[in-house]
Amino acid sequence: MMTPLQVEAAGLCCALGYNLAAASCALRAGMDHFQESEFVAGGGAKVRVARLPDTSTWGSKRIAQWIKLAVEDCLGKIPSLDTQIVPLIVLCPTQDRPMVDDDWCLDTYRFAEQAIGRSFDPRSAILPNGRAGFMQALQLAQRWIHEEQVARVLIVGADSYLDAAGINHYLDEERLLIPGNRDGFLPGEAAAAVLLSKPGSAPGVRVMGVTTANEPGRPDGSVPSRAQGLSQAIRSACAQAGTQPGALRFRMSDQNGESFFAAEAANAMTRVLWQCATQPTVLTTADCVGEVGAATGPLMLAHLSAVMAGPHSPGDTGLVHLANDNGLRGALIVQHHPGN
Repeated sequence: MMTPLQVEAAGLCCALGYNLAAASCALRAGMDHFQESEFVAGGGAKVRVARLPDTSTWGSKRIAQWIKLAVEDCLGKIPSLDTQIVPLIVLCPTQDRPMVDDDWCLDTYRFAEQAIGRSFDPRSAILPNGRAGFMQALQLAQRWIHEEQVARVLIVGADSYLDAAGINHYLDEERLLIPGNRDGFLPGEAAAAVLLSKPGSAPGVRVMGVTTANEPGRPDGSVPSRAQGLSQAIRSACAQAGTQPGALRFRMSDQNGESFFAAEAANAMTRVLWQCATQPTVLTTADCVGEVGAATGPLMLAHLSAVMAGPHSPGDTGLVHLANDNGLRGALIVQHHPGN
């Protein structure tokens, strides 16, 4: 079993709101803020997106703005925190995405640090590992905290699909949700922050198990998915957490509207829960905030840290699972503890 991590504070900035309180409320209500954009698909149809209201700043500086708001929302809950002893892990898109490379990720980090106006621990790192890379960020945070190198770690996930190169790339691959293609995703953008520490006596949401695995299947159909990677990740996360799969009350899925990911997740859950009479409730976020890539995992955990403590909690134990286009799969088990 792994040493649990507790979500001490969280922040969020997305198309539904500039802070976690507003965005989480809108997510729970099933709201969205989708709108037509300047991006045009074949036949002249405008691509619908989920975006924040800024049409003058793009690229790394645009994402840095959302990181600043998410971090301020998170750290504003602990105003006396000395961030110079808190490592910052920034989770960025994978480098097989258009326009994303080492320089892009480094520029995003530098612009974000300047915008935040704080210094962080020298251990701070950039992980260009996409959605499922959130599990790798959590594993790194868990190791640092378990070994008592640091008391807290701040993980920030940030991404935006709103650039011409990316839109054209996914239009060419027929992966965007546009007229004539119902099997696609809606581009979005967001930043989310979670401050993690070793559990104490305070109530809150805890990460009890975190694992990754690899899936040969690919969204383009070049290799069919049998959900083996995700099944392995879910089983391993449950084992780490000391939780039976049948005890899961919900699963939060990163499925984004593409049938590949929805079918894979359903297949994996059937494999894992084949002896169970019922399936856990399915929760999603992309139907409200769009596809937000590397921000997805921190966004999910931030939202759960808010909703699991209240009267509308989906349950006290749940699964979060994430998948990358490149085959990386991840799963984590979350539990709400009432405190001592």
